[in-house]
Amino acid sequence: MSSGGGSVEKAQFVNEDTKASFKVQYNPREFKFDKPVQWQAHDEQGTESTLEFQKAQPASMQVELYFDTTSDGTDVRSTWVNQLLELTNPNVSPTSGEAAELGKQRPPRVSFVWGEFELVGVIESVNVTYMMFGSGGKPLRAKVAIQMKEWAPDNAYSGGGGSVGYDTASVSLVQLQAGQTITAVALANGTTTQAVCDANGISDAINGAQPGDSLVIPQK
Repeated sequence: MSSGGGSVEKAQFVNEDTKASFKVQYNPREFKFDKPVQWQAHDEQGTESTLEFQKAQPASMQVELYFDTTSDGTDVRSTWVNQLLELTNPNVSPTSGEAAELGKQRPPRVSFVWGEFELVGVIESVNVTYMMFGSGGKPLRAKVAIQMKEWAPDNAYSGGGGSVGYDTASVSLVQLQAGQTITAVALANGTTTQAVCDANGISDAINGAQPGDSLVIPQK
């Protein structure tokens, strides 16, 4: 198996439901990772729009692997590709909260581990292109594009000192205008001065923010 780029590193796919795993060589020219965070602008006539946090969407990633069995002449499907396709088979019974119908099976949850990077999720698609064939049409080389979507614990992106998950309470961002005080902003948004100071790490409610600063306003 081979691919283009820099030095070859081992990556690993782990079936989180059975703990079965297999390793592949991974040497990408590029690595695509996307973590959407949804914000919505308030429709406030005559003022600069403020932003309200809606929710953090699951991350997604795309990897491209190359498999080559020309050295031993084995079928690249049975040697490599089928191990990935097996991770898309709906053979796991969901637990409470995972599905409306618990009798409907799902594919396994999968971890992709490459060096210090790890994404726990599910495989959304496996796109295979066969590029070389032996006698009788046996495929010997394949390019496989894999799309995964995150399915991780709520605190997967927490930093030191706290947990930040998908169920984080809604907040607004408000820009402090000339002549405004933190207290005035808090009252206008139905919260308290202390709550705004705590959300923004401000110890001095009078001098702790300047016009033009964006303040996080916690929502009940």
